[in-house]
Amino acid sequence: MTDGVAFQTRARTIDHLGRGQIADAPTAISELWKNAYDAYARNVALHVFDGDPDIAAIVDDGLGMDRDDVVRRWLVIGTESKIEEFDSAPIDTFGLPARPRQGEKGIGRLSVAFLAPGTILVSKKPTSEFVVVLVDWRLFENPFISLDDIRLPVANFKSPEDLVQGLSPLLLTLNANFGDDKSDRGKRLAEGWARFTDYETRQGVTVPTSASIRAAWTSMPLDRRHLDEWPVFAGGSPHGTAMFMIGLNHELGVWVRPHEAGEEVDEVKERLRQTLTGFTDPYSEARPEFNYEVVIHRGDDSNKLLAADDVFGIDALHDLEHYIEGSFDERGTFTGRIVAFGQDLGIKTFIPKRPPPVRGKDKLGAFDFTIGTFEVDERRSTHDENQHAFIFAQAEKFAGVSVYRDFLRVMPYGRPDADFLGMEERRSKNAGREFWAHRRSFGRIGVSRIKNPALKDKAGREGLVDNRAFREMRLLVVEFLKDAARKYFGSDSAMRGEVLPGIMERKALQKDAADQARKRRRQGMRQFLRSQTNPLEDAIKRADALVGLAKDTLQSKDKVQATVLAARSQEMRVVGESLRPPVPPARLGDLEQQWRDYRDGYQTLLDKLQELARLTAEVDAALEGEQPKEVLARRLEEQRSALEEQLRGYTVLIDERLARLRHVWREHTSSDGAEMMNRVGHLLGANVSTANLLGTLSLIDVHRTELSETFAGKYQSFLTTLDQLIDGIDLEGAYAVTEDDRAELEEQLRDIRAVAQVGITVEIIGHEFEALESEVRRNLAKLPKAVTETDAYRQAMRAHLALADRLRFLAPLKIGGYRTREPITGEQIATYLEEFFSNILADQRIEFTTTAAFRRISFRDIPSRIYPVFINLINNAVYWTSQSEDRRIAIDFQDGLVIVGDSGPGVDPEDIPRLFELFFSRRRAGRGVGLFLSRTNLSVAGHKIRYAASSDPVVLGGANFIIEFKGIETNA
Repeated sequence: MTDGVAFQTRARTIDHLGRGQIADAPTAISELWKNAYDAYARNVALHVFDGDPDIAAIVDDGLGMDRDDVVRRWLVIGTESKIEEFDSAPIDTFGLPARPRQGEKGIGRLSVAFLAPGTILVSKKPTSEFVVVLVDWRLFENPFISLDDIRLPVANFKSPEDLVQGLSPLLLTLNANFGDDKSDRGKRLAEGWARFTDYETRQGVTVPTSASIRAAWTSMPLDRRHLDEWPVFAGGSPHGTAMFMIGLNHELGVWVRPHEAGEEVDEVKERLRQTLTGFTDPYSEARPEFNYEVVIHRGDDSNKLLAADDVFGIDALHDLEHYIEGSFDERGTFTGRIVAFGQDLGIKTFIPKRPPPVRGKDKLGAFDFTIGTFEVDERRSTHDENQHAFIFAQAEKFAGVSVYRDFLRVMPYGRPDADFLGMEERRSKNAGREFWAHRRSFGRIGVSRIKNPALKDKAGREGLVDNRAFREMRLLVVEFLKDAARKYFGSDSAMRGEVLPGIMERKALQKDAADQARKRRRQGMRQFLRSQTNPLEDAIKRADALVGLAKDTLQSKDKVQATVLAARSQEMRVVGESLRPPVPPARLGDLEQQWRDYRDGYQTLLDKLQELARLTAEVDAALEGEQPKEVLARRLEEQRSALEEQLRGYTVLIDERLARLRHVWREHTSSDGAEMMNRVGHLLGANVSTANLLGTLSLIDVHRTELSETFAGKYQSFLTTLDQLIDGIDLEGAYAVTEDDRAELEEQLRDIRAVAQVGITVEIIGHEFEALESEVRRNLAKLPKAVTETDAYRQAMRAHLALADRLRFLAPLKIGGYRTREPITGEQIATYLEEFFSNILADQRIEFTTTAAFRRISFRDIPSRIYPVFINLINNAVYWTSQSEDRRIAIDFQDGLVIVGDSGPGVDPEDIPRLFELFFSRRRAGRGVGLFLSRTNLSVAGHKIRYAASSDPVVLGGANFIIEFKGIETNA
């Protein structure tokens, strides 16, 4: 007799399908993010919270689920919902284009079991209530109970408040899975757990699984702190899903467990960052609207670990000196653009030696391919020094060739240990010829499920199945990379031999020229100041004497004296032109004060010459005996003659220099013309035979090519310079700008090192301060009432609060989470500043005033953005005002502008353009960060800040800063 017998499913099946099918934590997270993508979420995030227990949450604003979806789909393993034909009703895409589904087997949701033993799923559709499911995955580790005996609590809640209140009762249903003697199911469960506990005890387990589960759920660990990060709970979206993981595994827990440290922990953290960075294809122009982020929460602090925008994308790849961008068709032919050494070689085609098969179950379809890299040695790179350093730093974070299927990353490709194209292995045999390096290449293979159905995930999601389609794809790309290296990029390529010597020679010449020009410019400034300071002082005295003579002549009307005055005034103007200072370098060093003294003295001379010109004009107009028209003609002729004389002098100097320049370059061409014979002339006396003739001719050609590249760079650069001079381009001014930028960057680099130390201190304060301050305040409040009512206690509490307020401004502003704009008034700002600076203003005897007009203003913004701006401005004003006799600071509102002014010395006119640059400061020991941050933070909200121009209102005679607040209003 034959009977039909069905499979019996044990609970442990879920454990095998969940934890047993996932390679690591980052892969599990990516699976859950893909579920959010399939649900048409625009935003998904992983939040990791410290606490006891530590909790993580994956939250999205996708379609969400109602109770029916949870029961019929989420709690059904291998559900047919992943097969599109079974979806009778169309999915609401919320205005997004249709997305190819990422899920295949209907078990991806079980990857959450890898991340934590407990899960609380909360979901909501646009028109449904909140639905909650509570799961402890350890229930499914018991091999002695059947799957259909386990009951999971599922509940509905109308509002966020109901949800918070209704979580704890779910624990009753969960704990009922340990059985009782009231029903057949209860007896089966009790017996199954007894057998499992007995088994664990024999295996030496000290805490049985049943005890661990009961201990974990004695109370509800989830609270508002965790729920508030979900946009649906916070009211930011009407639909979405949140998956809260309770009691994290090691790979996630290390982010919030202070005692977890060491190289292994660092490796785990870096692996997560590498795997989740670039989750959506950054090299595609059609990148989907799917934002993701990872945020770490420790206490009240939040730190964003990575985000969707933190990638090396297609625009950055197009800036590389080497890149390939195109696609392979079904026959394996590549068609795409190739750029080598910064030169666009156009569209190229590659035909493989052996095309892949076009038929069969495992056939390979068409796919996109993009890769880019750069020269490791900056001397051989077409990128300049700063570009090269930036790209090198980007490679440390983002390098690697990844695989994307329908725009989402396939794990683990792209990580340092996932060099599936074998680049490093080939380079170990011949680095120059093979060229491509996994850790300094950026790129991706882009496939689609429709065109490449044979490219399937492995069971553990740790890569693609190593079937024929995958092997054909890998071999095809490897063959193409080897071919491209030999033709265009590697040491065997003709292009490298032709281009590289010219690049190196040009860079060496440019660097040498820049060094010489910089040295000459500084030496020229030193020589100018040394030679012209005394003549300038003498010229000022002579100009002063001529002003006196002009005034006397104006009184006496003496024509002879007027003639002498005119001649000497003309001479004085020529002298003034000869004393005009050159454009100074950005960094003068020990010449700074001499330069400023000379500049101020020259301005004094110009002022006196202007006064002299005015007086001589009055003398000419006042003298009798000449007609006005004659006076005008005589003055015009005098000035024209003076300018012609000046131009004749310049012409003589130009002719002299051109003659010297012509002589110098003729010497260059003469010596360069002999270089070929110097290099290979000895070959004429060597023994040449048919056997070595080809090699000798090749050697001559090589030297000819190298010299041609060198000469082209050298002489073409000179001709370009001459062309620029002919076109009237001010090369001295252009060089001054680039030299100033270089000097600025060097100084910023030095300051960054110092600021980094400050940053470390600030970060420590930011992490520790809130907890310490809260502990102090909490314990002070616990003191007996008799103590809290004393004056000493009140003064101590007041001092503590004042200290806390000041230290909070040192802590970094939180960038995570949503911060609400609120009304801010001038009255609030004025009161705050008066309290904040009360002691400092009193100590420095500074008068601080805010006008009624300022106090009446109001606008909306985040206080933590606005208050530090005023604190920085007043702090700077205190510093400069305290060095003056007249000590006043004032804030006013005029013509829609807020003016913050002081009675200090003001800002040097030359420093005004640089006031808001990072690290620029004239304060002793100043870091030059405050004004830069003020402008940056204000600009985020559309506000503007600047130093007062001549057309702006001012309140005091020193420095005046203008703030234009967006949306400002004046209250009556």
